[in-house]
Parts: sequence; C-alpha cells; structure tokens
Amino acid sequence: MAARLVTRKRVRAVAPWGGLVVVWLVVTLAVGLFGFSKDSERVTIGAHAATVSPTFDGHATLDLGAVLPRLRIPADTPGGLGVNIDVQETDAENLTELLNRDALIASQPDGEIARIRQVIEEMAIDNAVAGAGTGLLVVVSVATLWTSLGRRRRRELWELVHTHERRFEHRAVVVLVAMLITIASIFGPARMRSADVAPTEWRPLAELLPDLSLDPRLQSVQVASGFSTTGGVGIIKTAIETYERSTEFYGKLRDQVPKVGGRIHQATEGETVALLVSDRHDNIGMDPVAAEVAKVAGAKVLIDAGDDSSSGQKWEVFSIHSLREHFKDLKVVAVAGNHDAGGHIEEAMRKNNFTVLDSKPVEVEGIRFLGDSDPTRTGLGSADSPGDETIAEQSTRLADVACAQPDDERISTMVVHDPSSYAETAARGCATLLLSGHLHRQVGPDHKVVDGRAVTTYTNGTTGGAAYAFALGYTLRRPGEMTLITYTGGRPIGLQTVSAGLDGQITVGAYNPLPS
Repeated sequence: MAARLVTRKRVRAVAPWGGLVVVWLVVTLAVGLFGFSKDSERVTIGAHAATVSPTFDGHATLDLGAVLPRLRIPADTPGGLGVNIDVQETDAENLTELLNRDALIASQPDGEIARIRQVIEEMAIDNAVAGAGTGLLVVVSVATLWTSLGRRRRRELWELVHTHERRFEHRAVVVLVAMLITIASIFGPARMRSADVAPTEWRPLAELLPDLSLDPRLQSVQVASGFSTTGGVGIIKTAIETYERSTEFYGKLRDQVPKVGGRIHQATEGETVALLVSDRHDNIGMDPVAAEVAKVAGAKVLIDAGDDSSSGQKWEVFSIHSLREHFKDLKVVAVAGNHDAGGHIEEAMRKNNFTVLDSKPVEVEGIRFLGDSDPTRTGLGSADSPGDETIAEQSTRLADVACAQPDDERISTMVVHDPSSYAETAARGCATLLLSGHLHRQVGPDHKVVDGRAVTTYTNGTTGGAAYAFALGYTLRRPGEMTLITYTGGRPIGLQTVSAGLDGQITVGAYNPLPS
C-alpha cells in the first residue's frame, strides 16, 4: 500500500513555515503599498522643479498652480496606476517664456515621460524593499517568540485559552471594540465634516477650445473646471497653438526621411554606421527626425559632440532625457560643450548610460574613441569664462594621449566640441577622423597625410538649427544638420550629411569616401 503524501505529522511540520510565509507576504504587501501610496519625489521635469507622487486613479495629472488649471490624461497603465505631478518653480523670467518652453517640450514628451516612469518605478522598488524588510523583521520576531516560548509553554497557553473560553471571548470583544473605536476616531472626523468645495469636474480640452483642431494626443486631455480654466483660456490657447505648430513642423520633417531614404547610404555587411549630432541647444524637436535618419541608415552608434543645452542649467536635462529615449537602441558616445558647463548635463549623460569621453581611449562597437568635454564655460548670452585648462592646453594634452597609442591601437575617431581642441592631434597625425561641433556650420571634411597616415577633420553644423546658443522653438532658426559616418573594422570609410531646411525639406548630401 502506497504511503500517503499528506499526513498530519507532515502538515504540522510544514504549517509553521507556511504561516510565516503568509505573515511575510501580508506585511510586505501592506507596508509596501502604504509606503508607495504616500511616497513622493522631487525631480526636474521640463522647465520646472516638480514633485511626483503615485496615485491609483489611472490618470497622469498636472497641477500647474493657482493661475493655470489642472490637466489630466489617461495613463494607460496596469492596475489603474496613475501619477500626480505638482509643477513648481522655474527660472523662466515671465509667463510667456514659460508657456513657450512648456509647450515646446510637451510637443516631444517621450523623454520626460520616460523620466517620470523611471521615478515611479524607483519608488515602487524602494517601497517593495522596505515592505519586504519589514515583513522579514516581523517574521523573525514571531519565529523568535515562538521558539523562545518552547513547546511546553505553548501547550500551556493553548490549554489556558481553551479552558477559559468565556474569559477569552470577553477579552476578544473588548479588544475588537477598542480597535473599532480607534479606527473611527482616526478616519471618522474627516468623513463627518461636509466639504466646502465641490468635487473636481473635468472637461475635455476640445470642449474648452472648440475652434482648434486638436491632434490625437490632445483629444484625451481633460481640464479641471473652475475660474482658472475659464480665465486662462487665452493662455491655454496660445500654448496649444505653439505645441501644434511644433508637432506639425517636426512631424513633417520626420515623415520625409523615409521618402529620401534611397539616397541615404545603407550599412552593408561588415559596416557600422554612426550618427553625429552637435549643438542641439535644447531643440528636442529635431530628435525624432535624427532618430529616423539613424533608423533608415541602420546606425548602431550615436556620437554627440556637445552643446545639448543653452546654459547648462539643471532644468535643461530634459534635452538629455529626450536624446536617450529617442536613441535607446543605440550606444551613445558623448562630450559636453561649452554651453553644457556646470556639471548637470554631463551628470545626466552618465546617468543615462552614455559613454562620456574623458581623455582615455575607449572602444565602442569596435571603434576606438578618444575625446574630452569642453573646458570653457559659456552661459546663454554671457561671455566665455576659463575652466581648469585652456583649449590650447587641452589640445596638447589630448594629442599626447593619442600619439602615445601603439600603431595597432591607433585612435580611429577623436570627438571634441571645439575644433581647436583637436588641432594638435591633427597636426601630429595621431588620429584618423577628428570630429567637432561648436561653429554651427559645416567645415570639411578636410583630408591630409601626416607621416604616411591619412587624417580627416570635420565639423558638424548645428543639429538643433541654433542661432547663437538658442534653438528651442516651433521651427528652425538655421538648417539642422547631422552626419552619418560609416566604419569598417573600426576604421572610418565615409561621411554623408543629412540636413533639415527652414522650408521643412530634408536634403541628403553625397556620400564622401574617406582616404585610407
């Protein structure tokens, strides 16, 4: 006769462990969910400092303060998870400037959405760990108490309870009543008071602005009813018009890229394509255009030659978030420009897993890189101020590093922001391709031979279409340029420019083979 798998003895042996697991799960879920629901994080989103907190209403809600109305949009997340974003201070000098910033950033929201999602995920993980730790502490405490009592004392307590049933029942009733009174005293008063303000009523944005033809993203936006809504219609309308002009202009540019794709050099077997951008100056509107170019060309690497911001302020890290989101499938090699000085932009690059060049040779996708961020500090509209070294000193230092490499580990590509920073390396012939930005216009490619070795220098124009140090806008101020670089065996073999014109047209330059 087969032995029974489940016996009373086995159940009694497993029951304490099962009970402890149940206790751990209950405490973990209770503490984790409670902590998560009460958690918040202060972050920089777009042009603002903001406090992000999770909700369970299934919406992403923006609280824009007392002047502008609250907005919300369905979050489309599992379990009805939502988020409340309490938008706070900004360094914008006036309301018009602020609204233009917000509208233009909102026209390409993917980077900021990803940042908010990351913050909520971090909150969930932190509170799950806290809940699990609390649950483990409770389990250890219960297990310690259980073993400390011993079998005989536990049996005595069991018999005491069962031989004094009435007394136990009375005490249980008293404890239950006390608990109910405590709960009622905590939550009751708020329920008994009548609310002075009626519950928030939400209206579709399309109802508030019936004369505007809203794009699909805005169709699902709702606005909180109230004085700020009706009083701020003009402000809201201006922001929406800026938003739509931006999405229309850059959307048309992006849609043109596949149409001219036949003129873009495609990566063949054994080739690696990199996309070079520079001087974006906060213009995230060009990011989906550049990403489409990279997709058509089959690029695997993004090379960022700096000046992603206009003044290096903390609020401008949205530019890096956008770059990471649009090029999340590519490896990113980057340097910071003179307008990125201050540490915020370079720190955001590192947090987003960019390979930030710092005067040491590194290999990415078989390409050997060398470079460094610009030492000069330049604010928006302010004069240059020196950093730890001059451009000339940086140029000499980088050349010393490049020229110290053995012939079989020659620097394939040097990336700096200012072309003066690669001048000494180019003169000594210690790198094959030397790339920069900074000038906001294309220079090169220029070829020469130094000691029998081919050297090419090239300066990319402004990808953001920047005039001076500013590019954030619903259109371009000058043509936005990016460059495709083709490699084989880690060696650059060709360049090709792709430009977005002020007229909204995409121009593809000729493919230029590089000397070997």
